[in-house]
Amino acid sequence: MKIAEYDINAAEGVHVFAEYNLDNRYYPQGSVLTAEDIIIFKMFGIRKVYGALMENNDVIKSTALGMIAAKICGENTAYYINDTGEAIIVADADGVLAVSEERVRKFNHLHANLRLNTIGEYNKVVKGEVIAKLDIASPLMSQDDVDTILFSLSGNTSLLRIAMIGLKKTALIYSKILGNEKENEHFTKNVKMLLTSMNEYGLEFGGEYNVKYQKDAVADVLQDVMKAGYEVVFMLGGTRSVCDKDVFPAALNSVCDDVVGAILPQVGNDDLFLAQQKQTKIIGLPFNYASVFTGVSNKIIRQFLFSENLLENDFTWVRAVPLSTKEVLSEETQKQLICANSTGGSDKKANIAAVVLAAGIGSRSGRNKLMVETKNGEPLFMKAVRAAVGSDACPVFVITGHHDQEMADILSKFDVNIIYNPAYRSGVKTSLSLGLKSVPDFCDGAVIIPADMPNITSAVINKLIAKFDKKQKKQVCVLSYKGIKSNPIVWSRELYAKADIVPENANLRPVFMEHADYTNLIDIKDKSKLLDVNFPSDIEKIIKQNKNSNSDDISRK
Repeated sequence: MKIAEYDINAAEGVHVFAEYNLDNRYYPQGSVLTAEDIIIFKMFGIRKVYGALMENNDVIKSTALGMIAAKICGENTAYYINDTGEAIIVADADGVLAVSEERVRKFNHLHANLRLNTIGEYNKVVKGEVIAKLDIASPLMSQDDVDTILFSLSGNTSLLRIAMIGLKKTALIYSKILGNEKENEHFTKNVKMLLTSMNEYGLEFGGEYNVKYQKDAVADVLQDVMKAGYEVVFMLGGTRSVCDKDVFPAALNSVCDDVVGAILPQVGNDDLFLAQQKQTKIIGLPFNYASVFTGVSNKIIRQFLFSENLLENDFTWVRAVPLSTKEVLSEETQKQLICANSTGGSDKKANIAAVVLAAGIGSRSGRNKLMVETKNGEPLFMKAVRAAVGSDACPVFVITGHHDQEMADILSKFDVNIIYNPAYRSGVKTSLSLGLKSVPDFCDGAVIIPADMPNITSAVINKLIAKFDKKQKKQVCVLSYKGIKSNPIVWSRELYAKADIVPENANLRPVFMEHADYTNLIDIKDKSKLLDVNFPSDIEKIIKQNKNSNSDDISRK
């Protein structure tokens, strides 16, 4: 498609991006202007319109939506394109919406113009209920982009489906320590909460088993329950499981092939266990199930009951659980408080954030240089990320674009801020601007680190930060090797609007002359620390170094 601002006299055939309401004529977004429309637009003083001309490989929005909706809709779902150009997806039967929040998040990253919103995952729905809306921001999409999206969705089951609610033969196992009245009251309280929370999901409770809170005893009764043909089993313990070698998880691991451990990140209520053996799904309820807010645990249980497979990765959406009640300490207790260090640092030491620019395509290098594997098996961009995380800079922002999902997966184990730049093809300036806009107000400045610097270290970054004077407003801190300036570079917050990275030909012409009065140069003796990977030959050097390192490792063995 050819996107531009068109003179109205040359706008015939343009798909307009804006909507127009001209007296009794309404032009929704995506309308294709005819010769008659152009006359009417001119009558209303409209001289230019912003839109796109369709090219040979383009499809209109409704066609693209239809193809994509058909791909993501699965069992017992249906869709239609409404008058405003959205794909409305509905339940075609009563049941439970089986959709993974993590998969929806990944879907929304497949294309910058793609939007999918769903109702709550694994909730009960009725036939005809709207369960999702799909939209494309642009009135046109290239067929290549549509094909790429469809291909990306081909390696998994349908994204949306309605799981039918059928009766599931369900058993309860009480694993007792004391067997006294207080323990029985605790079990009763948890079971009442379970019945209240899950009474709409087809659980047919038909068996109760009592057993000692011992690994072998629990394992034996589990085998008996499974032989009896129960499809769902809930286990209630006389105490909280504290580790993966405790009674419940140990018993589950001894009799079941697929087990997911304690997965609920909730203080005092984290001991939820899920396991599956053939057709039987087993849930070890948290000890405090009835007394702590159970919204997240119930959502996990519903997902488990109506999911096709037991995969620990399916539960990656469980990241944080809010406190369910407000609590104010007594004045006496408040006297015992230990005050933590305030965010923002001391009066002397500056707070410097780090912005790692990892969104580029790397066209000059012939491939995505940032994903080239380095000596330790990690992609090249992680060298800069690790240097930033290990430095005094805080917080750390990683700006992604090309290969953003792969980068997000690799970064999932690091507590950094990942920001996707949808305009990454427009150049590094868009990533730089996005990163600096994200830096919090308590930071005095930010260090800009291109992700194609595999030899940069935390120590080098700390030298830059140490040179930053918190009392001085405008300032720039730049690395220098024999007078030649190099990245990374620290900008004070007053200069964010003018911030840039050091150009690669900095040794051929003066750099940042406008900021010369307040630029601090930090000399560095080891030039290799400033290696900037730009060309195919640079990548080949890294690959060769990796091979040599591997050969050395093998010979030493």
